[in-house]
Amino acid sequence: MQRGRVIMVVDLLIRGGVVVDSEKEYRADVAIKDGRIVGIADGIPVQADRVVDASNRYVIPGLVDSHVHIRYPGNPDREDFATGTRAAAAGGVTTIIEHPISVPAVSSAEILKARREACAPGAYVDYAFLGAAGEDNLEDIPELARSGVVGFKTFLHAAPPGREREFEGLTATTDGGLYEVMKTVASTDLPEIIHAESDSIVNYYIERMKAEGRGDIFAHLDSRPVISEIVSAAGALEMARDAGTRLIVAHISGGSVAEYLADARLRGYEVTVETCPHYLFLSRDDVEPLGPFAKINPPIRPQSEVEGLWEAIGDGTIDFVGSDHGPFLVSEKEAGWEDMWTCPAGAVGLETTLPLFLDAVNAGRLTLSEMVWLLSEGAAREFGLWPRKGCLAPGADADVLVVNMDRDDKIDRETMFTKAADAARLYDGRSVVGTLELTVVRGEVVYDDGNIVGTEGFGRMVTP
Repeated sequence: MQRGRVIMVVDLLIRGGVVVDSEKEYRADVAIKDGRIVGIADGIPVQADRVVDASNRYVIPGLVDSHVHIRYPGNPDREDFATGTRAAAAGGVTTIIEHPISVPAVSSAEILKARREACAPGAYVDYAFLGAAGEDNLEDIPELARSGVVGFKTFLHAAPPGREREFEGLTATTDGGLYEVMKTVASTDLPEIIHAESDSIVNYYIERMKAEGRGDIFAHLDSRPVISEIVSAAGALEMARDAGTRLIVAHISGGSVAEYLADARLRGYEVTVETCPHYLFLSRDDVEPLGPFAKINPPIRPQSEVEGLWEAIGDGTIDFVGSDHGPFLVSEKEAGWEDMWTCPAGAVGLETTLPLFLDAVNAGRLTLSEMVWLLSEGAAREFGLWPRKGCLAPGADADVLVVNMDRDDKIDRETMFTKAADAARLYDGRSVVGTLELTVVRGEVVYDDGNIVGTEGFGRMVTP
């Protein structure tokens, strides 16, 4: 009888790369079978149906994007779930956390069920949903939690004019209403995410700008001062502490907000902090030629605030980064050239987060391990998806990226997969060093060096 080692047969072997997690880098093969990672070691003795040579490449966990607005089935002319999740695959995002804005907003279990059924046939990558939590749907929050959302979202300012239906169940503009939301969400043990801008401060300055006859991009920036975020977050922190709510402050836009929240932590407040690429890679100096395409809420800040955010990344104040992908039609955005108050706020981002951060790693702004925490593990942990998502370890879903840190590239909206590619103006033409070459979702290659090769409907919903 011939004796020897039993060799496992696997579906995919990623061979010879440098594996990166949130703490270290090491050379290893990654073996994948039935959608899961079954081994990570140097020189795994397996037979594989497919072998990917990752020599001179880095192997990192797929991104978990904490802040995505595809909004499907509402406004499918802006984006649908197929185009949005193709864009995710091309951006190395293997799990999106879809926020509840839509027509209608995800403010009840029935709406969530309908949205799941609408989105499932188009998904190329995995997805999770947030539920809406507002003053007008308090009784629906517990059932939403039982239906599989990973958290709740609340806007502390009123719905933008003309978009009221998209925000049903999503706003709490009074202190009493927000406190009731906090207490109700706390009972679910899921996190509560706030869009922290003071309704009264924002409205005061918008009316002031309009009275002065200002409708330019700087009027929008000036109407939403950074103190609006700090004041709004301060009240929410007190309510969350009293109610026992797991609070996340979404998309903080500057170092001043980060400094306030870091100080709050030192004083015993528990709060998780998210920021977005546009607050790290753009400043007020960049917005004039972009005009309405740079209209985002909260707005892009001066360079001093940008540098403060990078310091907050360095000291651990920032827990994760989400793209805040918010697609709109070019025609909707173009209206802002004449009057900024008439166009919607939001920008395309699913396909640009990873190249921007790879370039930042090459520039010495942060390490690959720090990037993995910010773009993958931090959000996966906070939303109850880790260690299934956000890490490379035996037993985890095989959500894997292969990146080339030495390859030059250029961000080009002409090559994007989002339906809103023509509106993707923020970084169009920017040169970067560091390129995504392969995206794997649960063991299936969905993106291969510029091409979407996955299957529509392969992505599935994940729950805490």
